[in-house]
Amino acid sequence: MTKQDTDLEIQSIRVFFAISPSKFIQRQLAHQAELLAPICGGRQIVMPHFHLTLVFLGNVSVQRIETLRHTMRNIAAKKFALCLNKISYWKHNQIIYLHAKQFPAELFDLVTALQSTLSEAGFVFDHRVYKPHITLFRKAAHPVNTELINPIHWPVNQWTLLQSKPTQTGIDYVPLGHWRLK
Repeated sequence: MTKQDTDLEIQSIRVFFAISPSKFIQRQLAHQAELLAPICGGRQIVMPHFHLTLVFLGNVSVQRIETLRHTMRNIAAKKFALCLNKISYWKHNQIIYLHAKQFPAELFDLVTALQSTLSEAGFVFDHRVYKPHITLFRKAAHPVNTELINPIHWPVNQWTLLQSKPTQTGIDYVPLGHWRLK
């Protein structure tokens, strides 16, 4: 085995599965964040970083990424729509987030299918109770808990594998694959 083979073997990247909003939905999320900024303070999430995490894997060997992509082809999940209508605050990590009062069963079916498929393929992932949300602010100075007068309706027809890649200016999310919902 060469040094290059050894370096490739131990190199890993931080990845997760998510639903990424269209530009139209991103603008609606950004508008909500702009309205909240004077109230809650903190670090506002930039528009291209909005997402709803499905399963967080963490560090995965670069060599296993193609296997991970291939494994996802076996998942058959249905399209669904989200109705984001509530803004809440998590005190323990100072996050202001947007979520639905009630999420569709298809979202949880997709998460369950991902987790089951990942387990069968030998991938390790975060097993915490799934709490779907879209982070709007980190390190918020003041809590906000309110309902939206005009909910955000988000049609979902695919999910994505994203790499969380450190850069000189922060973190960037790099798409590594996407799969359509039926």
